[in-house]
Amino acid sequence: MITRIPPIAMLQPIRIMFPTFPINNKVITYFTGYLSITEVDETIIYITEYSTSPDLIKHQSNDNTICGYCSTNLHRKHKISSRTKNYLVIEQGQSLQINKLLLSDRKIEATDNCIIMLYDYERMKHSEAMSDTADYFFNLKTLLQDEPCALKTDFEPILMHTSKLSSSMFAQHLLNYFNILVWLVQSVKGNKKISIRTGNLILAILTDIMLGYLALKLLTSDKKELGAFLMGMLEKLVNLLHTLLKWLMGAPAGLKLNNAFNKMLGQYFSYHIQLWWLFLEVSGEKLDTILNVYHYLGYLGFTFQAAIISDMICIATFHSYCIYVYAARLFNMQVSGLIALLRLFVGRKYNPLRGGIDSCEYTNQELFVGTVAFTILLLLLPTTTMYYIVFTLETF
Repeated sequence: MITRIPPIAMLQPIRIMFPTFPINNKVITYFTGYLSITEVDETIIYITEYSTSPDLIKHQSNDNTICGYCSTNLHRKHKISSRTKNYLVIEQGQSLQINKLLLSDRKIEATDNCIIMLYDYERMKHSEAMSDTADYFFNLKTLLQDEPCALKTDFEPILMHTSKLSSSMFAQHLLNYFNILVWLVQSVKGNKKISIRTGNLILAILTDIMLGYLALKLLTSDKKELGAFLMGMLEKLVNLLHTLLKWLMGAPAGLKLNNAFNKMLGQYFSYHIQLWWLFLEVSGEKLDTILNVYHYLGYLGFTFQAAIISDMICIATFHSYCIYVYAARLFNMQVSGLIALLRLFVGRKYNPLRGGIDSCEYTNQELFVGTVAFTILLLLLPTTTMYYIVFTLETF
């Protein structure tokens, strides 16, 4: 947050965030702080420490720091390090007045544009205020609490994500939920109170559970009707996919595809869909059990219900994803084959040992076979590309 300070302009507005402390005519209060320049070229002085001991302001020579003292009697001179580039003297009476201000080794004569903003040191230091934007008081709280602008936490998750859990939204959510609960318990025990962050988290969990309870009452009032509705939706999905394949097996968008290869791909994918629909019909007999599991797990919260529904949608559309994977793999194989065969016409080949391209002399038989293979792959590529594009758009 604190960056290198450029030279200060004479008419530049200056804000001084100054703590309040008891007035004592016999005691001089020394203080240190930081300088910051905003995006609108406004200088902000944050006074973050004060003490009656002059040791506080020793060795304050950083360009981004400022030191000084506050007193009701300014007749006595106080020794300040010659290396100090930023210096502030405040006279304390019925109100605070700036007696001397030195920024970047330049004395600021016009102090009329300086604004002293008083704050309660103890309350600001123990404040739990949060802000999306870095305003004056949030930056001051950050400096007083000696923490970075980002949320500081020493919590390490007990359970870590693995690649095996990446395919299940419910498993990932369950893992994150467990880590959040552990952090919540540790935070409450460590702080011995419920802070704003932990209070917001508790409120979010309670709201999640209440929304989940209401959603269960609305969705699971009649399980048989819900099961019939889900099976009807799955059947419509399968029928739409069959219709899409029939359209691709014809002349999609007026394109002339390879007839034999097109029918082979269409029949293969149709057979795959029929197998998947058979699996769904068998699983439909156990749909009541699945709904009961959803019913009981749904009491954990609305987010758990959303994660379960997400996994169920992935399972119901798994056949469509498989077709996309088959088409993508076939498309990549054909493109890789065409690129490799293109090198044949220029007398080059890929050397896997060196990881580069080497020159090579081919025989007439090799050139003939390579030319035939290149022609076949090139003529079949539009059909594969059509399936790849359609099922890529459908999947994503």
